[in-house]
Amino acid sequence: MTEQTPPLGKDLPSLLNTEKIHTMVFNEGIGVLENFASKEWCKILIDAFEMYSKQKISKNILDDHFHLDATADGNSQFAQGQLGRHDEQLYLEVADTTLATHTNAIIGSAFEYYAREYQGVTNSADPVSSWTCKIQKTKAGGGYHIWHCEDGAFLYRDRVLTWMIYLNDIPVENGGATDFLHQKCSFQPTVGTMVMWPATYTHMHRGAFLTGDTPKYIATGWFLREPGNVTNRIIGQDMGSLISNPKINE
Repeated sequence: MTEQTPPLGKDLPSLLNTEKIHTMVFNEGIGVLENFASKEWCKILIDAFEMYSKQKISKNILDDHFHLDATADGNSQFAQGQLGRHDEQLYLEVADTTLATHTNAIIGSAFEYYAREYQGVTNSADPVSSWTCKIQKTKAGGGYHIWHCEDGAFLYRDRVLTWMIYLNDIPVENGGATDFLHQKCSFQPTVGTMVMWPATYTHMHRGAFLTGDTPKYIATGWFLREPGNVTNRIIGQDMGSLISNPKINE
C-alpha cells in the first residue's frame, strides 16, 4: 500500500490555454474551442481516472443528504442498462475535489466567453456554476449511442449548459465522434478540444460507435442553475477538508 496523488502543482493553470478563449467558434448554440486544454493537462486527468478508478472512494454531499461513489458504470445508470450505455465513469469532485475545483475554475473562463455570445444563458435570478467534473472512459463497442439531451429527467432539470473536453485523439476511421441531431454536425475526438452546448432538447446528441484498441477519454460536466451558492453548499468552503491522498493497492 502506497499513497499516491495525481501530479498536481502550482503551475496547473499554465497547462490550460486560456489565451485561446477568444478563438471559440459558435454554430447554432454550440461553442467549440480547439487546443483549450494542453496535452499535459489531458494526461493529468487520464492518469487521475486510471488511478482513482482502482480505489473505493465515496463522499457525502449536500449536507450529508446524499452519498456518492467516485466510480460508476454507465450501463447501470438508467433502467438497468435499457438505454444501452457502456462506459466507465469517475466523479472527480468525489475522488479529488482539489483537481475538480481547479478544472471548473478554468472551465468558467470559457463559460464567460460563451455567455457573451449567448447572453440568455445567464438570464436568471439564480447563479449558474459548474462544480462537477466527470471523466469517462469508453472502450471499443461502448458509448452512449441513443439520442439524448442532458436535462431529460427531473433530477437534471437545473442543467443549463454542457461542457466536454476530449482528452485524447481518436482516428476518424475508429468512430467515437459526438453527433448532434438537429444541428447536423459531428465532432471527432481531438485532444484538448472543448465543446459547449445547451443541455436541453434542442441539442440532442449521441456518441458514435467506437472501434479499435484506443479507448476514448473525455472530461465533462454541466453549468447548473441553482438557488443559493450551490458550490459552497455541496463541496464546502474549506478546500482543506477535501479527500486527499487516497491509498491504492499496487
